[in-house]
Amino acid sequence: MGLKAMYLIYDLAHVFFAVSFRPIFGYRVIGSGNVPKEGPVILASNHASYMDPPFVGTGIWRRVNFVARDTLFDRPWKRFILNSWRAMPVRREQLDKSVLKAILGRLKEGKVVGLFPEGTRSEDGELQPAKAGIGMIVSMADVPVVPVYIKGSHKTMSKRESKLRAVPISIVYGKPMRFPKVPGEPGHDRYQRIADEIMAAIAELKREHG
Repeated sequence: MGLKAMYLIYDLAHVFFAVSFRPIFGYRVIGSGNVPKEGPVILASNHASYMDPPFVGTGIWRRVNFVARDTLFDRPWKRFILNSWRAMPVRREQLDKSVLKAILGRLKEGKVVGLFPEGTRSEDGELQPAKAGIGMIVSMADVPVVPVYIKGSHKTMSKRESKLRAVPISIVYGKPMRFPKVPGEPGHDRYQRIADEIMAAIAELKREHG
């Protein structure tokens, strides 16, 4: 499938979600203007539902490149959809070199990449500690990071509630963050610090809007 066809499928899906989310979920978007209109950027969101990627992507009018667990590519129709959306498969709890190269490549092209710092879905909607992997990506890419908070997604298609339920959903985009290097800071410490600061920003959005 060519890139133009992928973009067309993504754009059609985006329009579908944009039209349907409001009547189904009362979909409310706050702070979308905080997402840069051009250039590379990472959207870093809390994670509690299979629906989180479209929830995050539908609130802005830029195409978002998401990382998806490799087990979601297990069936042809799933692979077709995820490949059409240019999703990047990653093994659970592991950020291998090929995925890292793909993420950095998309950012170098000036794209938007969506990441979930927690690494897996929260069962009850409570925020979980961030994995150091996102800190490594941010450190290597050196691009703005927009923290994102999704309110209510743990009640629909979550670990505990696998059915799609019409519950109120709000999505909040925070102000972009940058992470200057600290001289002498060990790499792993830097990665975890960045990850923790991103998660703290998401927690702040939750306190303000949750």
